[in-house]
Amino acid sequence: MSEVDPARIFARLRAEVQARPRTGHSDPQERAEPPRLAWRVNAERFAAVTTDLPYMHRPGTLGRIRGYLLMPIKFVLRKLMRWYVEPLAIQQREFNAAVLLALDELTEWTAEQVARLERSVSKQ
Repeated sequence: MSEVDPARIFARLRAEVQARPRTGHSDPQERAEPPRLAWRVNAERFAAVTTDLPYMHRPGTLGRIRGYLLMPIKFVLRKLMRWYVEPLAIQQREFNAAVLLALDELTEWTAEQVARLERSVSKQ
């Protein structure tokens, strides 16, 4: 079995991370806030779950006419079903917020561990 060289592995990992495309501005001086990861932006966009969606109709003239005729019925049915569906949406929003918070903490912890590892490798 060969000897594992942590400095060489860490250098390779650093090169791979630096080779990844960055999100946001390319110049760190232009940024006022820390860079947002693409997955975080996407997760925030879909994290807000709601029961209020726009009324949709099928394509074409007939679909539009049928949609306008059914709109009042859909409006009343949504109001009647909201008491049943909204608690699920609230629980889903709370879960999404908890997951995003946990991911933020995990990202921060990982950054601290990488910094600690960099310090220990640079001392050797």
